[in-house]
Amino acid sequence: MKGTRRRDFMLAGGGWLGSILVSRAIAEKRAKTISIFHTTDLHGHIEPSATYGGVGDVGGMARCATQIRRWRKQFPDSLLVDLGDVYQGTPVGLQTDGRIMIDLFNRLGYDAWTIGNHDFDWGREVLENSIKHSKSKVLTGNLKIGEKAVGEVDGAWKNVLPWTIRETGGFRVGLVGLTTPGLPYWLAPETLAGVEVFDPSDSLKQSVAALKAEKVDAIVVMGHMGWRWTEDYANPIQTMLAEVDGVDVYLAGHSHQDRATWFVDNTICSQASYYGIHCGRVDLTFDLESRKLIDRKAFTVRMDGRFELDPGVMETARPELKKADEQLARKVCTVKREIPLRGEDSLRTIFCKAFVAAMKRGGTEVDGVFHGTFGTGAVEPGEKTVADCWRWLPYENLLITVELEAKELKMILEEEMSIRTSDRVLWPFELINGSKGKIDEIRLGGKALKEGKRYRIAMNSYDAQSGGRSMMALRKITQLASSKRTMTGIGTREALIDWLLEQEEV
Repeated sequence: MKGTRRRDFMLAGGGWLGSILVSRAIAEKRAKTISIFHTTDLHGHIEPSATYGGVGDVGGMARCATQIRRWRKQFPDSLLVDLGDVYQGTPVGLQTDGRIMIDLFNRLGYDAWTIGNHDFDWGREVLENSIKHSKSKVLTGNLKIGEKAVGEVDGAWKNVLPWTIRETGGFRVGLVGLTTPGLPYWLAPETLAGVEVFDPSDSLKQSVAALKAEKVDAIVVMGHMGWRWTEDYANPIQTMLAEVDGVDVYLAGHSHQDRATWFVDNTICSQASYYGIHCGRVDLTFDLESRKLIDRKAFTVRMDGRFELDPGVMETARPELKKADEQLARKVCTVKREIPLRGEDSLRTIFCKAFVAAMKRGGTEVDGVFHGTFGTGAVEPGEKTVADCWRWLPYENLLITVELEAKELKMILEEEMSIRTSDRVLWPFELINGSKGKIDEIRLGGKALKEGKRYRIAMNSYDAQSGGRSMMALRKITQLASSKRTMTGIGTREALIDWLLEQEEV
């Protein structure tokens, strides 16, 4: 640490005397405050949804827009930015290839947005179209294609910048964009299509140096990396900010946390949760004579029933929302009795059966499927709709196939058994477990697997990339030439919907 926490606490308004002096300066018109409004991880949520804890009727971009318009009236010297993961996560986002969210950014006059990892989920072409359509600046400094930074590549990527300068209230604010370095541990090479991520610290150093040369009045970093109790490979904020001097504000995304204010050395940080459940604001106060930044405050506001749905946002989005609602309401099957958490008739087994059927229709036979659920509990009897399928499979993962020997399957399964939160299964194989998390034998059709024979296994592309670095042995094995890794182009949710429609009753 640089020993600046106490000084920063006083400057940031945490000190009683400092606050009085700043307030007096503002009252005497010797100071000027500009505001930065921020959203993050909207994931295509325009209307209210629910928190992970089950609290409903919160969030949505339409409510954030209401708050943003109120703030703009109170604080006209302001900027508006988003920290990434803009459109993936809802049917309305998917059916428009994200266009609806970029339309809303354009309508609301966002100054800039940062590329998040999920903005790649539907492929490079969809992201490039979003970049082309955006009237807002698109900021990300730590992506490259080949040996070139994305801003040096022809086409849409020429519009992606590492930084930009926006002027408001007579002050020049440098905005810097960064993307989480975790991309290759979640996204398949076919999905990234040549886009690579590199160390955000290196990019940040270059951007800060360039902005200092431009003599900006403040530097604000927009990072699709977020708050964690302990930083990890995808969110190296503390390490990064400790290495780079001169960052006044860090606006965070990715980790879906509501963290109104925290400090890393002399940088004030803020994060506004996810799905628009919180909307964030940072106030920067400058001395008019010296032009020095003398105060920084950050907070978030929960977007609950106190905030109406912005009529302008709803006017733009209503036709697409109506189509999405109709799609979600489609019946796919009737569940005759409860689907349990475990066993042959569990939801994860249903997934596997659906994937096998989809691959067979596409002309690919597999020996089994490696897959789990996303924390879904037992499924109650009754009519099920497309909306249920979205809840069970919330991500647009594609299936891949790999050809693996028995010893490789053992390594992968023993690794999976060490993950406390995982419920992945290798279906329809039977595992004979030994002691201390080891597997003695794997059987198929009642017979032990043959040494040296390769078995074709399907899994989703996220797991194949390591499942967020939780399965690095699997990642290494599937990248071997001998595994004959093949991307099928079959989406897991679409495969499930088709299978349930065929079954009619489950």
